[in-house]
Amino acid sequence: MPVRRICARAGCGVPVKKPLAKYCSVRCCSIDPLRHERLRVQARLASRRPVLPMARQLSLGLAGSSNPEAFLAHLCEGREDAPGGLSRLVV
Repeated sequence: MPVRRICARAGCGVPVKKPLAKYCSVRCCSIDPLRHERLRVQARLASRRPVLPMARQLSLGLAGSSNPEAFLAHLCEGREDAPGGLSRLVV
Protein backbone atom coordinates (compact mmCIF):
# COMPACT_ATOMS: atom_id res chain seq x y z
CA MET A 1 0.00 0.00 0.00
CA PRO A 2 1.46 3.41 -0.97
CA VAL A 3 2.40 5.87 1.75
CA ARG A 4 -0.16 8.66 2.09
CA ARG A 5 1.16 12.16 1.58
CA ILE A 6 0.97 14.84 4.24
CA CYS A 7 -0.49 18.30 3.55
CA ALA A 8 2.06 20.74 2.05
CA ARG A 9 1.08 23.66 4.32
CA ALA A 10 3.56 24.24 7.13
CA GLY A 11 2.08 23.25 10.48
CA CYS A 12 -0.61 20.98 9.05
CA GLY A 13 0.00 17.27 9.56
CA VAL A 14 -3.23 15.96 8.07
CA PRO A 15 -2.87 13.37 5.28
CA VAL A 16 -4.22 14.33 1.86
CA LYS A 17 -7.36 12.62 0.56
CA LYS A 18 -6.29 12.05 -3.07
CA PRO A 19 -3.04 10.50 -4.35
CA LEU A 20 -1.99 13.52 -6.46
CA ALA A 21 -3.17 16.27 -4.12
CA LYS A 22 -0.76 18.58 -2.25
CA TYR A 23 -3.17 19.92 0.37
CA CYS A 24 -5.66 18.20 2.66
CA SER A 25 -8.41 20.73 1.90
CA VAL A 26 -9.26 23.83 -0.13
CA ARG A 27 -8.95 25.92 3.03
CA CYS A 28 -5.36 24.72 3.64
CA CYS A 29 -4.49 25.56 0.04
CA SER A 30 -5.99 29.05 0.32
CA ILE A 31 -4.15 29.99 3.53
CA ASP A 32 -0.72 28.54 2.68
CA PRO A 33 1.78 31.46 2.90
CA LEU A 34 4.41 29.73 0.74
CA ARG A 35 1.86 29.26 -2.05
CA HIS A 36 0.85 32.93 -1.83
CA GLU A 37 4.50 34.02 -2.08
CA ARG A 38 5.10 31.74 -5.07
CA LEU A 39 2.03 33.17 -6.84
CA ARG A 40 3.12 36.74 -5.99
CA VAL A 41 6.60 36.18 -7.50
CA GLN A 42 5.07 34.55 -10.58
CA ALA A 43 2.69 37.50 -11.11
CA ARG A 44 5.54 40.00 -10.64
CA LEU A 45 7.62 38.23 -13.31
CA ALA A 46 4.65 38.05 -15.68
CA SER A 47 4.04 41.80 -15.38
CA ARG A 48 7.57 42.55 -16.60
CA ARG A 49 6.90 41.12 -20.07
CA PRO A 50 6.35 43.82 -22.68
CA VAL A 51 2.88 43.80 -24.19
CA LEU A 52 2.72 44.67 -27.86
CA PRO A 53 -0.43 46.22 -29.25
CA MET A 54 -2.26 44.13 -31.84
CA ALA A 55 -1.40 46.63 -34.61
CA ARG A 56 2.27 45.76 -34.17
CA GLN A 57 1.70 42.01 -34.08
CA LEU A 58 -0.43 41.57 -37.18
CA SER A 59 0.28 42.62 -40.70
CA LEU A 60 -2.24 41.48 -43.30
CA GLY A 61 -0.55 43.12 -46.27
CA LEU A 62 -3.68 44.48 -47.91
CA ALA A 63 -1.95 47.70 -48.92
CA GLY A 64 -1.92 46.67 -52.59
CA SER A 65 -5.61 47.44 -52.94
CA SER A 66 -7.62 50.54 -52.21
CA ASN A 67 -10.64 48.37 -51.33
CA PRO A 68 -9.57 45.56 -48.94
CA GLU A 69 -12.93 43.74 -49.22
CA ALA A 70 -12.65 43.52 -53.00
CA PHE A 71 -9.07 42.29 -52.65
CA LEU A 72 -10.16 39.53 -50.24
CA ALA A 73 -13.08 38.57 -52.51
CA HIS A 74 -10.62 38.26 -55.40
CA LEU A 75 -8.31 36.04 -53.32
CA CYS A 76 -11.16 33.74 -52.26
CA GLU A 77 -12.64 33.42 -55.76
CA GLY A 78 -13.09 29.80 -56.78
CA ARG A 79 -11.82 28.32 -53.52
CA GLU A 80 -14.00 25.72 -51.83
CA ASP A 81 -12.33 26.00 -48.43
CA ALA A 82 -13.14 29.73 -48.16
CA PRO A 83 -16.66 30.37 -46.82
CA GLY A 84 -18.75 31.89 -49.55
CA GLY A 85 -22.04 32.09 -47.71
CA LEU A 86 -25.08 32.34 -49.98
CA SER A 87 -23.05 33.98 -52.77
CA ARG A 88 -22.19 30.53 -54.17
CA LEU A 89 -25.88 29.79 -54.77
CA VAL A 90 -26.49 32.87 -56.92
CA VAL A 91 -26.78 31.88 -60.59
